[in-house]
Amino acid sequence: MKTREVIDNLAGGMWLVNTGIFRHATFVIYIFFLVILYIGMNFGIDSSQVTERRNVQILKDLKADYTGKTARLLYQSKRLEVELKLTEYNSTLKSPQEPPRRVIIEK
Repeated sequence: MKTREVIDNLAGGMWLVNTGIFRHATFVIYIFFLVILYIGMNFGIDSSQVTERRNVQILKDLKADYTGKTARLLYQSKRLEVELKLTEYNSTLKSPQEPPRRVIIEK
């Protein structure tokens, strides 16, 4: 019978009245508000961390793509490759006979 009364007190909320917690109701509500605020901030931080991880992965992919394109362009810019492409397209351009010169303009 004693356990039945204890269960009724807990389920009915009478233990709150007996402990006098209602005198501090504003403080309890303030604490609950802080807990809810803390949980909300944690969810927001987790969301921003997921976005940051996704952006870091995209940056890695873009860097790899940039490196690949740079390597291809460097390969194509070799003189021999250019000459082969010119002959492939039947171009009339010829390689220079003299080395390049510096042009100096005097004022």
